[in-house]
Amino acid sequence: VGLSRARRLAQGKTIKIHLLAPLPVQIDGEPWLQSPCILSISHHGQAFMLKRTTEETLGHAAGIVADVLDNAETNQVINASQKRTLLHEMALRLS
Repeated sequence: VGLSRARRLAQGKTIKIHLLAPLPVQIDGEPWLQSPCILSISHHGQAFMLKRTTEETLGHAAGIVADVLDNAETNQVINASQKRTLLHEMALRLS
């Protein structure tokens, strides 16, 4: 096929692919040569996914909040005192 990476073809609850000739297939890193067949792909429920720890997420959120407050102060939406108060309150709740 000549593709160096995956390409999104479709989205749906059930996908059927008719293979008319042998075709190299790879799922989850395990390649094989699939003989002619009908591949049926369907959704079988929700999968658990890994995510960053809460501490990293909170640190990232705190950085975003600080940027938003800096921007608000620069654009004179809030003053320096209000910014300090908001940062203090958020720091208390995030710790």
